[in-house]
Amino acid sequence: MTIGLSDDEFTILEDLVGSNQIEKAKAKLGEPICAKGSFISSAILLAENDIEGALTSLEECMNRSRTPSTRNPVLEARARMLRGLCRSGLGETIEASADLRWAMDRLNALDSGSEAHGIAVLNVAAWHRQNGEPVMALATHSEIAREKTHVPEIVAVSRQRVASIHADLGDLAGSIRHHWTAWSMARDSGMDVVAETSCLHIIDLGLANVNDAFSRMKNRIENARPEPRKESTEPSIHPDDLRDATEWIVPRVLRDVSGEKRVDMQLVIEALCVLESDSIELFNEVKDTIQDALVLEALQ
Repeated sequence: MTIGLSDDEFTILEDLVGSNQIEKAKAKLGEPICAKGSFISSAILLAENDIEGALTSLEECMNRSRTPSTRNPVLEARARMLRGLCRSGLGETIEASADLRWAMDRLNALDSGSEAHGIAVLNVAAWHRQNGEPVMALATHSEIAREKTHVPEIVAVSRQRVASIHADLGDLAGSIRHHWTAWSMARDSGMDVVAETSCLHIIDLGLANVNDAFSRMKNRIENARPEPRKESTEPSIHPDDLRDATEWIVPRVLRDVSGEKRVDMQLVIEALCVLESDSIELFNEVKDTIQDALVLEALQ
């Protein structure tokens, strides 16, 4: 039976739940009779789609976190954030907003710039976006700076979501710029899924207007300043930036060329053709295993 969890034990249990080793986590946890145990229990219950049970465990966690002898305000804020997500899933919009906002403000005061604080900011921004408030979502994301304030992984996810919001608003020039930041930071942090997604968006948007008269993306990012909402903008890219993005993703696309509808491969091959890159021969070498008819047509 678990009497109390050390920080190391708590981290191990979180990792087990995060890697979906639920039964192993249950066995290691035992009967949760401390705040950390209740938090882990709620995470396990959520993994098993038991939202009501998770809410009960979160209440236990918050109550135990307020006990003078075991006070843990950071864990209380994390539990409140998780409760907000549960409530959002149940359609309790107002209650979810209150929990998510409280958790973000509390973590900002207690542990600003931490991973938990960054996740809290992302959750509040996501709530605004889901509820049709894209400008408020952008304002919330602005609390996550490109440098120093938060870890690169949080910044990368934030910039990718900001890029998506800008695209929804018709600001495609802003979208490609933010995707570039997301790609660069995710690439350097080993976040392959985020990096590959933003890289493909860069290629997709950039192909609309490729010209060596355009400034390099690095300069655009360095010179970018907050601006009031404006009219729709069009994306553009310098060919050297398009080449950097395309050549980076080529070996990743080539890992698996199967599938009858490969929009990613179509984009990459179109970019290689525009750039007149020799890397297109890498796709010709595996032509026999490519199943997408449009890709095969482009390679003719």
